[in-house]
Parts: sequence; structure tokens; C-alpha cells
Amino acid sequence: MNKAKPTRILFWSSVPSKANYELWPNEMRPIDILASYLDHIAEEMAPRRGGGGYYSSYGNDNPWSETIVLTLGSYLRKSLYIAEFAFHILSLIAFVAFLIWACTIRNRSLALKGAICALTSFICRSLASSQINLVVLEAMTIAETEVTMYYLIGLMLTDFFALAAMWFTLYVFWELIHRFLGLTRPSGKPHAAVTTIHYVFLGIVFLVSVAEWGVRVAYYVWSVNFNYELSWTLTQVSCAVYIIHWVLSTEILAWVFFLAIKAGNNAFASKVNPTAILPTENEPTNWPFQLPAMALFTAAISWCAVCATVAIIGIRYSLLPVYQYDRPVYLSTAISIVEFFLYVGTYTGILLCCAKWHSLGDERKYSAPQYQPQYPVAQFSPGQFSEGQYPPIQQQSYGVAPYTDHSAQPQAHPHHVSPR
Repeated sequence: MNKAKPTRILFWSSVPSKANYELWPNEMRPIDILASYLDHIAEEMAPRRGGGGYYSSYGNDNPWSETIVLTLGSYLRKSLYIAEFAFHILSLIAFVAFLIWACTIRNRSLALKGAICALTSFICRSLASSQINLVVLEAMTIAETEVTMYYLIGLMLTDFFALAAMWFTLYVFWELIHRFLGLTRPSGKPHAAVTTIHYVFLGIVFLVSVAEWGVRVAYYVWSVNFNYELSWTLTQVSCAVYIIHWVLSTEILAWVFFLAIKAGNNAFASKVNPTAILPTENEPTNWPFQLPAMALFTAAISWCAVCATVAIIGIRYSLLPVYQYDRPVYLSTAISIVEFFLYVGTYTGILLCCAKWHSLGDERKYSAPQYQPQYPVAQFSPGQFSEGQYPPIQQQSYGVAPYTDHSAQPQAHPHHVSPR
């Protein structure tokens, strides 16, 4: 008779406690208990990886072909996990709606680069792809589906799309800031030092994001063979990336606050063509700039809040050992709810800014006033005169002799002259 194969059960969303130990089989090795704890510590910074566990059997020489059953823990955890799952579905629906909205913003006559809408769509698509992988994984966990270790590839893709979306979000914020700053300078372009610094920041974020994703992939691969040596390294790298995002989001918020003040002080309208905007009694000349500026300010506040939330939780419950055992059971669900509302605020503000800026550049709505000439002008065909030549000014017949006493009478002008 063959000897029974060892098994293990691992709960992702809770640090192993006495109650959890009673649920694990007697064959559970102490090294597996320690490994499961390290696995949890490494995954604490991924709040979407909510409550759940898996059962694994060792019946195949290929560890990637090992079958596991995704399952949930206690009833309390199941209710929290289902609530987290529901908000992830809402997030997926919101991201799809943002993608459709971004595609409906026409690119004609925009003061932005033509790539803004495409980048915004790519952000939504990246986050949506991340949410799809996540929702599928959570659905399989609720249904207690049996899978192989290849499901970790889905987690790798989820992490990749999330990091890509963060990077492109930073790019869109800085691109919009550069467009606003260009309105405050006669050249129409922001200061070269500002754009250079922001592009350097983008390069740094790109490098650290690639490094974090590489460590995550290595951790997933090693964890298949019960090697958790990268757990602490992954925690440190992830927290470093979240702190960098927090710092840069604060810098973005400061710039947008400065631009909102500029918009209120009419600093933008004085730097553009005065015939491009028609003031009215109830709408001053700076009102078209205040709308996109305030939309961007709302987006910056939401973006800074979500980055700060993730960074602070990572520092408290992952980097500080004294708090690693005090992670609340409801924390992952609470983070999912907060992130949902903050992401909605972020992308609503970004797309509103793009849409309002499109209205600002719409030639049909903001066009220069058309004045009728005081005197008729002769009509000439476009090809009648060569380059550098202009049609002659038509002298008007007044029916009287020209004045000779210039000191007593003003000189009549042959054509209309501006009072200035």
C-alpha cells in the first residue's frame, strides 16, 4: 500500500494564528508553517489578493503541474472576501466605462498631444485587464476550483498591468501639467527644466517598476518549489515603489494646486490669443480654463490619496515588524472599497479635464468675432496675384473735392482704421 502523500493548507489573508493551526493537518511541517507566514508577509502589499487559501497535493514530479484547490476560510472571512469581490467587479465596470468615455473624446482641435486620449484608454485597458485576472481568480476561490500552479502566471500579468497603469497615469498627469504651464509662457511651452525633471522621474519609476515586477516573478517561481527566500526582498521593493508613487503624487498635487490658483487669477487667458475666448457678462475670460483645472485638481487629490493609503499601510503592516501581527481582518476589504472610490475620482477628473480642454479648442464654440467691413471690397480670384503681391486698396468715391486746408479739417482715410 502506498504511503499517503503529505498535504498543506495555506490561508493567504491572515497571519497564522492558533485557530488556523487547528485547521491544518497533522502532517503540516513546521517549515511549511513558517513558509506560509513568509508568503503572507510578501503578499500583504497586494490588497486585492483577498481572503483565501489553497490545498495542494504532491503527486507529480513537475511542481507547476501540482493541483491545488482555491478555498476560503471561516464564514466571517468569506463574507469579507465576497464584499471585496463585489467591489472589484464594480471597479472593472468603472474602468470599462472610462475606456468608452475616453474613446468618445474627439482629438480634433485639442490643445493636448494626440496621444493623451490613447494613453488614457491604455490606462483603463491595463487596469481592466488587471481586474479581469483578479475577478476570475476570486470567483474560482469562492467556487473552490481546482487549478494547477500555472495560475500564478495570471498573478504575474495582474502585477504587470497594475504597474504599467501606474506609470502611464503619472505620464498623463505630467503631460496635462505641462500643457497648463505652457499657457503661462509667451512661447507656449513649459520651462525645459520642469519637463526634464519630470521625464527623469518617469525613467526612475519605470526602472523600479521593472525591478519590482522581476522580483515578483522570481518570487512566484521560487514559491512553487517552497523557496521563500525572496519574501522580505519583495516586501522591501514593493514598499519602496509605493513610497515613490506617494512622493510623486504629492508633487503632482502641488503643481495642480499652483495651476488652479493661476486659473483663478486669469493668468492663462492673458497668455493666449485674446480673440480665442469671448467673455460675456456672466462668464469672464478665465472661465474655460477653470473647468479643466478644477477637474485635474480633483483627480490629483484622489490620486494622491490612493497612493498615500497604499504606502502608509505597507509601511505600517509590512516594514515595521511590531505591526505585522496586528493586521485587521477587514483591512483588505476596506482597501478595496477606498481604492474603488479614489480611482473613480482620479479617472473622472482626468477625462473631464481632457473633455473640457477639447471644448476650449473647439473652433465652432470659441471663434474670433466676424466683423463686416465698413466699405465694400473688390473681389479678386485667388490665383490672380503671385506670391508677395496683394490686391490694390479700393479708393472710395465721396462725391466731393478733397480738402486742401489740413489744419482745419481732418484727413479722410480711404479705408477703415482702428480707433487705436
